[in-house]
Amino acid sequence: MGAEVPDPAPAVSQPRSRIKFFLQAAVASGFFTGYFPFAPATVTSFFSLVPAYFLSRQPFLAAGVIVVVFFLGVYLADELEKVWGKDPARVTIDEIVGTFITFFFNPVSFAGLAVGFVLWRGFDILKLPFINRVQAVRGGWGVMLDDVLASICANLVLRVLILVLPQLGR
Repeated sequence: MGAEVPDPAPAVSQPRSRIKFFLQAAVASGFFTGYFPFAPATVTSFFSLVPAYFLSRQPFLAAGVIVVVFFLGVYLADELEKVWGKDPARVTIDEIVGTFITFFFNPVSFAGLAVGFVLWRGFDILKLPFINRVQAVRGGWGVMLDDVLASICANLVLRVLILVLPQLGR
């Protein structure tokens, strides 16, 4: 952990390549939350709650951020799978986009934030069959798409809960 250069691939030896790899690993791992020794996806999701909370009140900004983080995640996951293997646990940028999607157009209270977090992690961990099948997609697309689908499920359930329990909304 810390600001050490993450485990580079043997081919990453020149200084420019090492800097590029360090930056890729930093962003893809949620600024190193993906290096947490246990439950790195949940840790990254937890730290993503603060920006998600504020983005939930700015839906147009949130849409732009989600699109940029998603495509950046596809690229970075694809690049880092070449170094760390298929769907590496350290790559948690998919959890960041998933957290943002969970709260997209769902401005919540702090209680709603907690409920949304539990829903999001539940759908991501349980992997409904149609979500699990998406993981078979190769490269960064597979890494990102299963989390997008799980977070859409969490978003929809949270939306219904906010209608039933208005205190979960702002």
